[in-house]
Amino acid sequence: MSAKTMIVAGIMSGTSADGIDVAIVRIAAGKERPKLTLLAHEGFGFPAALRRAVLAAMNAASTSTAELARLNWRLGLAYAEAVSATVERHSVRLDLIGCHGQTLYHQPRAQSYMGRRFSCTWQAGEAAAIAAALGVPVVSNFRPADMLAGGQGAPLVPLLDYVLFADGRRGRVLQNIGGIANLTAIPAGAAADRVMAFDTGPGNMVIDALAQELFGKSFDRNGALAAEGTVIAPVLEAALRNPYFQMEPPRTAGRE
Repeated sequence: MSAKTMIVAGIMSGTSADGIDVAIVRIAAGKERPKLTLLAHEGFGFPAALRRAVLAAMNAASTSTAELARLNWRLGLAYAEAVSATVERHSVRLDLIGCHGQTLYHQPRAQSYMGRRFSCTWQAGEAAAIAAALGVPVVSNFRPADMLAGGQGAPLVPLLDYVLFADGRRGRVLQNIGGIANLTAIPAGAAADRVMAFDTGPGNMVIDALAQELFGKSFDRNGALAAEGTVIAPVLEAALRNPYFQMEPPRTAGRE
């Protein structure tokens, strides 16, 4: 593999905590932007007990150091197993793995703690466990690095959106409905530093919870349940009065 081309596995497990996605991509240098080629992708559901542990740890009022350490390690093993299975199924050789981990706490705005004010975030999933299992370098801690550079740690998708969808003559807005929904706005002919991205509000984490609570389904496949309903305008209007929706971007949110 040349220095200007790499095969990279990206690992994703989001706020919905429903499983792990792995995408294997060839990234080649381009004149203006990198060229991306999707080589393979696979999805792996979390074992039920692991999903319960992840959800219980998110913004938990009380937990133990041992529980958090074990969960961090167990998630790292789950990520490693997912990448290993994907590599084996598609017979690819990796140069790099990227894994931002499972967000357990996200505080994008500064708060006071122990005499200082700062924002913070925390992702579980031991990167060393992935590197040891695959024998490939692992890049992690995307959210903390973004926050320490002046960002809010989310969303993580705008650079990819820019590479894939920037256009010299047409401005584009991309809405991603993840566990937390987010938006990327790319003006026509814009350079990367003119892209705007922010979290627009709750997404699949609420949809999944309602599907489970009201319909006994793990999620709303293809939006079929939602398509059968009608919007209750007063409920929607009340929800949109939440102060979050009045905030100017950049803004980001978590399960809290």
